[in-house]
Amino acid sequence: MGTEDDPKIQQRHLWEQIAEELRSGIHSGDLEPGSRLITADLAARWGVSRGPVREALMALENEGIVHSTRRQGTVVGTPSALDLQEIFGVREALESAAGNVLCGEGALLSKSERARLTDTLDSLDKAHQRGDTSAGIKIDFAFHQLIVDLTGNSRFSAINKNMISQNTQHLKNLDPLIWPQVGWETMRSTHQAILNALLACDLDSYREAVTNHYRSARARASMQRVTPARTGEEPGRVGVEAD
Repeated sequence: MGTEDDPKIQQRHLWEQIAEELRSGIHSGDLEPGSRLITADLAARWGVSRGPVREALMALENEGIVHSTRRQGTVVGTPSALDLQEIFGVREALESAAGNVLCGEGALLSKSERARLTDTLDSLDKAHQRGDTSAGIKIDFAFHQLIVDLTGNSRFSAINKNMISQNTQHLKNLDPLIWPQVGWETMRSTHQAILNALLACDLDSYREAVTNHYRSARARASMQRVTPARTGEEPGRVGVEAD
């Protein structure tokens, strides 16, 4: 979230810019679970009408990271352990389906597609070597999104993007001292197995690699201590300057 001194949002694609600002705040943890998102306050802060703000909030609700109630209005969602298991289930199903397209009969990745996959995984290694956890998480998700995007199925891509957004939000509730470093070697090996299978266009090996990756992800997630919410505080009202 910005301050009242921030420049006004540009007039082009207002709702998308507002949605991205809010999404970044949610993913970073600046907007905590349960925080209220007040349309009038957000519109005033950014110097825009309420229409684009409403569109942005609707987009984020469709994405699954905020929700609306009659009593509270729109609030930042509160992820649960069950949510994460369901997210993994959807992502695994989508990536498995992607294999049918990318490794199916007559399918062959182009030279540029193979390079994009390989380069993305190389970037993940470099981020880990630098100790840049934030970049590593983004690159990790980008690798999985790229696999789905390469199918050319826009609906697969849109659903997977929403799942990754929810998955990113969930990471903020896990212990930052040990996630995602725990199990790095296993995580890295499962990514490499996925890549190797795609490059070889080996559907059976790809399916096995995807299954192993998400089995490992579930196991690592179950080991994490969920960071407890702050006690004695009520969800904030976003968009209002503190007195």
